[in-house]
Amino acid sequence: MNPAHEAHQGGPRIGYVLKVYPRFSETFIVTEILAREAQGEDLSIYALRPTTDARFHPEIARVAARVNWVSRPQRAIDLWNQLTTGLTRQDDRKRFAAIMPVLAELSGDEVAQGVELARQARRDSITHLHAHFASLAGRVAWIASALTGIPYTVTTHAKDIFHESVDPVWLRRICADAQRVIAISRYNEDYLGTMLEGTRATVSLRYNALELDRFSYRAPQPVSATRAEPLRVCAVGRLVPKKGFADLVEAVRILVSSGVEVEVELAGDGEERERLAEQIDRLGLAGRIRLLGPLTQAEVRDLLARSDVFAAPCIEAADGNIDGLPTVVLEAMACGTPVVATAVSGLPEVVHDGVTGILLPPGDPASLAVALRGIALGEVDTVSLSRGARALIEEQFDSRAQAEVLAAWQSDPVPAPSMYLADREGAA
Repeated sequence: MNPAHEAHQGGPRIGYVLKVYPRFSETFIVTEILAREAQGEDLSIYALRPTTDARFHPEIARVAARVNWVSRPQRAIDLWNQLTTGLTRQDDRKRFAAIMPVLAELSGDEVAQGVELARQARRDSITHLHAHFASLAGRVAWIASALTGIPYTVTTHAKDIFHESVDPVWLRRICADAQRVIAISRYNEDYLGTMLEGTRATVSLRYNALELDRFSYRAPQPVSATRAEPLRVCAVGRLVPKKGFADLVEAVRILVSSGVEVEVELAGDGEERERLAEQIDRLGLAGRIRLLGPLTQAEVRDLLARSDVFAAPCIEAADGNIDGLPTVVLEAMACGTPVVATAVSGLPEVVHDGVTGILLPPGDPASLAVALRGIALGEVDTVSLSRGARALIEEQFDSRAQAEVLAAWQSDPVPAPSMYLADREGAA
């Protein structure tokens, strides 16, 4: 038993179930864990896949929770051995048999990982499981809960509920049996209310949050039309269609063609990198738009500090994937960098047009160009937008408040609810 467990004998022990840990793009999970550890909670992490990231945020070194690898069998014999090792108790075998009809819908390695998570959670005296994403992590937590009776909660995000690949039967099953389903925006909360109708699932809003001490506020310098320097724009995110970065590139083309000097620094990496690079070259913007690659949070803060405006031109991708509420937008607002964003999913909940930022229709590069031109010409009171944004972040997005709420929701080791074994017809 590790020292943290020894120090928390008899108290709640929370097991975080994560597809990958650590993951460079999921800073919100590390922030959440750090805030909960800061208030004295006993946490363990259960990772279902090894990380493939080449870089890591320094904040990961501050996480005290033990990281447990939930083995994923690659061969049939290993799968069988993992099942038999995990199902040594007679009551576990009975529970396993009871849920076998729905487990047959899943891949064997997922089922084996669910059994292994159950074994490890019982070994570690976990009183509550918390999964991030109602997809792989949610399914594995569901299996472990069904076998052990340990209750679980699940935080839903974006791709796990909006994407065309989402299985609505399993989404309803996971959410119905969860002690609580956490939505990271009111938009998500409303969507889940419709998707989960009839399941008696408890859906609660809790925004992702920030460690505000790491995001000090700096009021922007007013932009003047007579300023000699170009407008400095930054954007941060994975280079994937839903981020809408192709629209940002097109907006820069429009600005340059109208005589507005602008420079863009775009941080991140992903499947769209080559396509974006080709678009930038084709439009003759190589000297105006730089692709920086992935940055740590500290490097992002430096980027925000040297930028006049942060752009979040999010869209709904062709496969239905949209952002929930990008954490980096919150970081920009916290730091004082004025935000221009599109009205997608949860963004209108934080970017209040003319109050905390500028809100635009998605998929409209011309509107984005107009907004950026207004800032470049000094026609926008960016200082007022910046102050309004910081006030909102301090009021609603402090990770310490988030940790207190999550702890209250997960403190009672009540038995897991009876399994929601709806078939496809019943869950339609």
